Amino acid sequence: MLHRSVPPLRSARPLGLGLLAVVLLGTASCRLTDHEEPDNTVTPQDITFSTSGHEEVDAADLPAITFDSLRRDMGHIVQGAKVTKRFQFTNTGGAPLVISNVHSVCGCTVGRDWPKDPIPPGGTGSIEVIFDSNGRAGRQEKTVTVVTNATPPSTVLALTGEVIAPPGTPAVE
Repeated sequence: MLHRSVPPLRSARPLGLGLLAVVLLGTASCRLTDHEEPDNTVTPQDITFSTSGHEEVDAADLPAITFDSLRRDMGHIVQGAKVTKRFQFTNTGGAPLVISNVHSVCGCTVGRDWPKDPIPPGGTGSIEVIFDSNGRAGRQEKTVTVVTNATPPSTVLALTGEVIAPPGTPAVE
């Protein structure tokens, strides 16, 4: 039986390792310093939370979010299309309104593009909601929840419509 000798593994070259280390350290320490980041931090003074009920508070001193509509009708949609709707709102309260999150329970509906800075009393804004009809068929009602420092702390926005699919495609909720 013939045995073939296997050449020993060569160790990495010191020069190659040194060059790799310099490149990695150089890219890890890169940082742009010719500009200033905007200060988008929200301080405790910017936020007014609803009280727990142990003290009396004038509701006019709290933030309040009022939408022009809580529902948008998408009409008839061809399966696979993406529909974008915008929900307009006003801070009708007496303190700055902070939107902390906009989320949905379904990956087909996404809330995005909402104000990240506090909205002063009387201020307005909007939230963009996108519905992706890919893989959907039939009547649809999809929601996103807007979480704020107002009372109540969450508001549900809905998109409704009917997704028209090719013949023979079963309806999917």
